[in-house]
Parts: sequence; structure tokens; C-alpha cells
Amino acid sequence: MSRGVQRPLTLVSAPAGFGKTMLLDSWAALYPGSAAVRHVTLDADGQQPSAVLRSLPDSVYGRDHEVLVLVVDCGDVTITPEFGQSLHRLLRDNAGRIHIVLVTRSDPPLPLHLYRLAGSVVEIRAAELAFTTDEAAALMRRHSLELSEAQVAELRDRTGGWPAGLMFAAMNLADKTDPEQVIRDFRGDSGNVAAYLMTEVLDAQPAQLREFLLRTCIVDEVRPALAEALTGRVCDLRSLQFLSQGNSFIQPVPGTADGYGYQPLFREFLRAQLLFERPTVAPALHRTAAAWFAQNGLPLEAIHHAIAAGDWSQAAQYLLGDLSFAELLVGCRRRQLSALFAGLPDEVDSPEAAVVRAARALVAFDVGRCTAELGAVRDQLVRQLPGGRHAVGSAVGVLQAICTSLGEDVEASLSAVLSAEAELRAGSPESAAEHPGPRLLVAGCKGRVLLQRGDFAAALATLTEGAAIAADAGDHEALAEFLGMAALVEAIWGHLRRAVEVAAEATAAAGREAPYLPQSAIVAQAWVHTDQGDRPGAEDLVQRAAEAAPTHDSRVVVAALALVRARLLRADGDIDLAAAELRAASNSYGAQDDWLGQALVVDEAKLLLAQHRPEQAATVIEESEGRDQAGSLLVLHRAAAEAGERPVTRLTPVTDRIVPLETQVDNWLVQAAESISAGDTGRSGRCLERALRLAAPERLRRPFAEAPPALRKLLQPAGDVMRQHPWLSAPGPDGRTRAAGRWGVPAPDLLVTASLTSKEHEVLEYLAELLTTEEIASTMYVSVNTVRSHVRSILRKLSASRRNEAVRRAWELGLLPSRPEP
Repeated sequence: MSRGVQRPLTLVSAPAGFGKTMLLDSWAALYPGSAAVRHVTLDADGQQPSAVLRSLPDSVYGRDHEVLVLVVDCGDVTITPEFGQSLHRLLRDNAGRIHIVLVTRSDPPLPLHLYRLAGSVVEIRAAELAFTTDEAAALMRRHSLELSEAQVAELRDRTGGWPAGLMFAAMNLADKTDPEQVIRDFRGDSGNVAAYLMTEVLDAQPAQLREFLLRTCIVDEVRPALAEALTGRVCDLRSLQFLSQGNSFIQPVPGTADGYGYQPLFREFLRAQLLFERPTVAPALHRTAAAWFAQNGLPLEAIHHAIAAGDWSQAAQYLLGDLSFAELLVGCRRRQLSALFAGLPDEVDSPEAAVVRAARALVAFDVGRCTAELGAVRDQLVRQLPGGRHAVGSAVGVLQAICTSLGEDVEASLSAVLSAEAELRAGSPESAAEHPGPRLLVAGCKGRVLLQRGDFAAALATLTEGAAIAADAGDHEALAEFLGMAALVEAIWGHLRRAVEVAAEATAAAGREAPYLPQSAIVAQAWVHTDQGDRPGAEDLVQRAAEAAPTHDSRVVVAALALVRARLLRADGDIDLAAAELRAASNSYGAQDDWLGQALVVDEAKLLLAQHRPEQAATVIEESEGRDQAGSLLVLHRAAAEAGERPVTRLTPVTDRIVPLETQVDNWLVQAAESISAGDTGRSGRCLERALRLAAPERLRRPFAEAPPALRKLLQPAGDVMRQHPWLSAPGPDGRTRAAGRWGVPAPDLLVTASLTSKEHEVLEYLAELLTTEEIASTMYVSVNTVRSHVRSILRKLSASRRNEAVRRAWELGLLPSRPEP
């Protein structure tokens, strides 16, 4: 301001409440210059003090070399052209002798463009007078209000930095205990703010301009062509520029060429006033705005205004015609669209509305409601003439595929997915590129279904394709989901190293948007940690996975998580809990005729084998629908061998790479055990070596921990196999082999997992050393009763009746190092 008065004209132009008069008073009190300062205030009745202006030259020239600063405060008076001409002449004829400070709510009728070109004007407008966040915080502190940075920032955004608005907000916040709620409730359509805007702004406008403000306030951003549609009057960019220089709280929108926006509180006030004065006009204006936005390629805005007009059917048509129904389920706009359509009434009877309700039902995982809505769509399409509803038909196909894929019939799911995929491919490539959502949804369903069937190669190819589509679309959340599922496929297939890499890619993709990691990626990592023997790491990941948000992949992912959790429980010796976990997961998953459902059954049967109950294990497999799968046949073969029966079929090596690595390794281990029982030690060694050679690159340790009893002696910690294959020792948290046990070998429970807990293993070792119950209690710093409880559990789990029998069985099973030489 002080620098500005050194030029011929200083223009302070801003709407009411921006502190123009306060700025003048502060400047006048601190003005350090030698020039005389004279104030002129325009009368409220509109009388212009032209006589004062005419007398100014004489008063200036009467004092040699004295400079006059003339402050003209227009208040709420509009400057007439005549007064503007007088100011112009005064500036022109008294260059260097008179400096004018003009304070007004709207730009004066002066040739400002010439002044700008000559550099003879300094302009201070609303943008310069608006409070910054720091200034707003200082104002709040002056009113004894201590607000957080976030609260001040929100208040500044709500007011647009308008000083009067901030003052009203400070009044509202006084003596309030919940400032956040007060800030959220602070609006421009009620209370002191509304009264101020009515008297100082809206009532001061000419009738035509007042009409313009009310009719254009329904949109967040006013453009010339849109203003013409809403007002029915010609409006060009110069008209909006002129308005922004008046007392109408409208300013250019940064980053746009022709967009203008109302100050937030003023916009709220205008909208409330429109509804009050003309309640029937507002819906019509919203419909006009919706049509304009739709015609100009802005479907999201069109949907918003159609809903504001109460025209839900039209809003649904905009969604399906100009965007895609899939954006309710996937993509960066899905949350916004879900919020917009949250109030869609059930009574709206149109195919498009039914499709929207179906999609929203899937968002809520309500498959029954989705199916019912899709049935209603089909009924309506039958009653209508063919043609013009391709978008609806395509949407129905995709949504039906999703619904079916969430059910138990995997073959029906695959058929529905392939049908939807074919229909999408029949559409135009341009549409597919512009709206990738349907392809993302179908790819996600297809990858999930193929995983359930055990077709890992096809599942991985599909998920990789989906990830590429998501990456091209810039949808990082969908990309993370596809990568997470791909990591899970890799882990289940046995590609543990690759699973870790892909899970890391999923983490990186999720991190670009938010700290969000798909449940599938977490379970994939947990699967890897479990298979590699890192139980602490796996348990941490299992906990994280249980807390992750559900998705449409959850049925599959939760089944995989149950397998991981049950395997960890088995490793801890909690066989009964592990079995209960698998039974609960199997009941929830439902179908057993696909690979994943049968995997739950196979693991349950393996638990029965670990409890030396081969007959029951065989019964579980034989009564299942997937008894012909490779993993099931292995369990049957092993159960027969451990029951002393002749296997029904000869076991042959599983060389097909589409079979999970775990099953391939298990096959060789079962053959090795069978050879030991037959006395063919040479063949057993070769089979074991094949298993080790397969598992070593991925550090797949779990099959050896769960190997048949006949192999336990070979796999004992101090044996030749362990020395020749040190990778079998699971690494500790620091990456090194875990600490040795008391006999100088790695702790057995970390290498060969039986049904004993680590504490029970420790007690078993003391029993082997012939320590008494009291001596064991003293050594372990536990009570005698605790030791007795452990001993009872050991006897039960090893099917022994006495302590020495339990120790002998433990040596036989390889749960303890070899018997010391006498």
C-alpha cells in the first residue's frame, strides 16, 4: 500500500467484507511520507463530490512542491461515469502532484488498461486481501481461539480467506467445546453470514445481475456457454471478467481458461436463496446443467446435477452411456459415484437404474440383491424394443459373471466369465480403451476362478493381463489387487521367490496412492513364510491379513489364509485347532470339486495322518468330490502304506509342472518312505534326493517337516541329509540359521514339525536325559504341575503310555537326535 501511493493511482477493489476500510485506516496511521493526505467519502445517496475534485488542483498548486494523496472511499456507492471522468482528468492534468487511492467494491469507469500499460496504477484486489492460513491462525489467536493447523486450513478453505467470514467464524467458535463440529457446520446460508451477504452483496446488485447470480449459483464452476444455457442470455468471457471485478464474489478458477467460481459461503447463500425464492426453478436449472455437461463430455458433473434435479433415471443413463457402470466397482471415481448413487430409490423403474442398484449391491457383497436386480433388467429389456440398450446388456453380462464367480459352482463361473469376456471383445476397441473398468472386472473374476480350478498358468496369465490394463489406466488400487492375486497364485504354485517379488510390486503399486495393501498380497507372503519355515514372520502376516479390508477375492483369499493358519497351528502342535480351522474354512468355502476346496480337505486328511489315524484320513479323501486330484491320491497312497495295506494304485512321479511344487515334492517323499518300508534303501535315497533337488531353489521346507514317519530318521538334525543340505535349517530373523539346541544341533521343532509344541519338545529332551519331574521344573523355571501337563500332552500325542515309551517313539520318529552311544 505504501509503495502503491507512489504511483498516480492505487486501486483497492474487492467485495464487501474484505477489510478495505481497515486497510486504509492502518495505512493512514502508519504512513511515513511527507505528502498531505486528504479523504473524500462518497455519499450514500449517490451524490458525487465533483466540486471537491475541481477545487483540488487549486489547493495543490497553492502550495509549491507539495504532493497530495487523495483517498476516495466509495463505500457501497457505485462510481458514475461522470465522476470517473473527473478522476481521470485529475490524474492526467496533475501528474506527479496528486496521487489517488480509490477504494471501491467494483471497478470504476476508468481506462485501467491504459494505466496498466503506462505502469501508473497499483491494484489491490480480493486475492491480495484474502487471509492466508497463517493470517487466519493469527486472527483466531487474537480471539483467544487455539485451533489446530488442520482446523485453520479447513476454516480458510470454507471461507476462501474472506476476512468478514473469518470474523463471523471466530464469533461462532467462541466458548464452543467442539471446534471441528462448529467449523463443519459453518455455512453461508444461515445466521449472520447470510444476513450480511443479503444486505451488503445481493441486495446491492441490479436486477439483471441478481438474476444471473441466482441462476448460475447451482454449478461449482461457471463458464460462458454454461451461463448462457442457465440464464437464456448471451454471456461471453468478457462478461464473466467484468463480473469478477464487481461486488459479486466471483473469481477466476486457477488452471482454467474460462472458468469462474463463487466464493464458497456466497455460493451456499445463493443456493439457499434460490430455493427460498423459486423452489420450482432449481430442479429445472439442474436438468439444464446436466444436459449441458453431458453434451460437453463431462458425465460426472451431468450425473451430479441430474441427481440434484431428482432425475435418477437420467443420472443412471448418463453413467451407463457416457461413463461405465464398472466405475461403481473399480477405478478412482468409484467412491465418488457410490456416494452420488447412495440414495437411488428402489422405485425408479428403468433398466439403467436397475443396473446401478445391482452394481451397488455387489459393492456391499449382496449377491442375492444383485441377482434380483439383474433379473429385473432382463424383464424390462424383453418388454422394450431391441436396440439402443447395448450398454445395459453388456453391463448385465459382466455383473452376472461377477455374481456367479462369487458362488460355489466354479464351472458355471468360468462359463459366465468367458461369455462376458466374449461380449466385451465384440465391442469397439475405442470404447474398451476409454472405459477399461469392465475388462478389469472380468479379468479379476477369470483369474480368481482359474485359481480355484487349479489352472495356475492360465490364472497367472489372466491376472498379468489385468495388471497391464490397470497400469495403462493409471488405476494403482486395481493394479495392486491384480499383483496381489498374482503373488498368491505364484505362492500356491510353489514359485516362492517370484511370489515375494510380485508381492513387493503390489506393495509399491499400493503405496503410490495410499498405505493400502491387498489381502491377497499379505496372504501370499504369509504362504511363503510358512512354506519356508519362518513361523514368526508368517504369524505376523496372518494377523495383518485378518485385519485387511474384504474384496471380491475374499472367498478365495480367506480359504488360502485358512490353509496357512492351519499349517502354523500344526507346526505349533495344535492339531485339533488346525483341524477345526480347516473344517470351518471348508464349510464356509462350500464346494469341494475345485482344486482350492479340495486343498482344504487334503490338509485335513494330512492332520489325521500326523495323528497316526490313516483309516480316517483315507475316509475323508474318499468321501470328497476331488478324490482324483494328485494331492488326494498321494494322501490315499500314504494312508494305505501307514495302515499296513497295499495301495490300490502304484504311485508314479508327478512331473507335470502345472501341479504345485509342494505336491511334486510330497510325491517323491511318499515314494522314498514307501521304498524304506520295502527295504529298498537305494531307491529311497534317490527319491529323497529328487525331492530335495526340487525344493532347494525355493527353500521349500514344510513338506520335509511334515514328511512320513519313515523319513524322520533320515531328516533328523544331526543326520547326513541335514549336513549335505544346510538350507533345510530355517533362518532366524537375522537371516542366519536358528540357534542350536542343547545337544549342539538345531532345535528339532524348527526342522521336523510334529504335533509337539516347542515347550513339549524341550520337556521331551529332558525326559530323554532321565530328569525327574521336579528337576525339569527347576531347569525350566516352571511349576511341577506345568511339567506334568506337558508330559501328559506328550504321551497323548505320541500314543505312549509311559515316559520311556514316549522317548523311544520320539527317537523312531526323528523327533530327537539319535540315541547316544553307550
